[in-house]
Amino acid sequence: MDSYVIVNYANESREYALPLIQMLEQAGVQVMHGTTSEEKIRGSLFVIHLSTSASRASKSYRKVMNQAVRYDKDCIVLHMDRETMLTDTEKLLDAALAMFKYSCMSQKAESAALEEAAAAADTATESAEQTIVAAEESGTEPAEQETAQQEMENVPAEQETVQQESEQADEAAASADTPAKVQETAAQTGPDPELSELEKRSLSERERLYLEGRKLLIGEGQDPDPEQAFELFKQSANQGYTKAQYQLCMCYDEGIGVRRNITEAARWCEMAAYGGYDKAQSEIGYCYEYGHGVVRDTREAVRWYRIAAEQGNIEAKNNLAYCYQKGRGVTKNVAEAIRLYTEAAQAGHASAQYNLGYCYWYGEGVAIDKARAVELFKESARRGNARADQMMKILNQHAYIHQ
Repeated sequence: MDSYVIVNYANESREYALPLIQMLEQAGVQVMHGTTSEEKIRGSLFVIHLSTSASRASKSYRKVMNQAVRYDKDCIVLHMDRETMLTDTEKLLDAALAMFKYSCMSQKAESAALEEAAAAADTATESAEQTIVAAEESGTEPAEQETAQQEMENVPAEQETVQQESEQADEAAASADTPAKVQETAAQTGPDPELSELEKRSLSERERLYLEGRKLLIGEGQDPDPEQAFELFKQSANQGYTKAQYQLCMCYDEGIGVRRNITEAARWCEMAAYGGYDKAQSEIGYCYEYGHGVVRDTREAVRWYRIAAEQGNIEAKNNLAYCYQKGRGVTKNVAEAIRLYTEAAQAGHASAQYNLGYCYWYGEGVAIDKARAVELFKESARRGNARADQMMKILNQHAYIHQ
């Protein structure tokens, strides 16, 4: 089985999963489901998670989700219930098929890039070998032969460069490593011409619903309508659009257009996180760190912070640094905390600037450097950090800073 997808669902949700699986198979997609090994997950093209009320308590379902994250698999999380199955099954199928084609095109581009890299490396190797043979036949001095040998030895480095270029080309072709980024890029550059018109509409429809919801939420060109905005967000989120899933999290968390429910907020946030959205990954880490809508679990918090930080999310870097600094959910490592604080601070994260300044002021993990600390406090305060602003007032009051 060359290219296949995995459909992950709780056993109790089989009635919701089977119709979608059958429709995928009828459309020519090879599907694996049921008991799934880690090896099968690692070899899959991407994973479709069907989120239902039963999946929340299913250990096997969450195990597959975690393994998909571990192996950096493209994922799409579809919200499934009886109402959705009755009204939106075709939309869910369109979303899954579009993601399947995107993943196939990405895999095709990767294979082509690797073949090109291998061909270039073979050419470079052959050229170096010919240089050595020519040098030997013409009685070239040893030093010149050594140069030719070095050219041949440099082939791996050239191959690596070609490999990196091919990976960059692959990234440009695939446009993203996660479903969330794939969806966003599709909106920016337009659907790929290899997709059918139905699949193009599927990708654009989810974003259209989300954007319409945003307009209603802020009242762009009309009076705000948070209730209707919530409904549009939910329609988009049900079809696997991670930005909409994250927006639902915000709505439930703050009671916008719906009754406040932090448990539902965390659930939608986690769906978006498993879908690959870095903001949601950082946010669900925070939920686990402080028990906001979920059972408090600092190790799980660190896991999500690390995943988001690897995507470049500076909020997650700051939070992960704090965990390393204090030993929360991870072995204390102040040096790692300083590294992460520095990265986030350089990217303009106000809280990280304050935290790094604190470390320099008290010499925690670094040599005491009060001048550097003051610079960081000032910059953090300028960006609106209240603690940094208070620190500057205290320092001024005690004449630590001379104007």
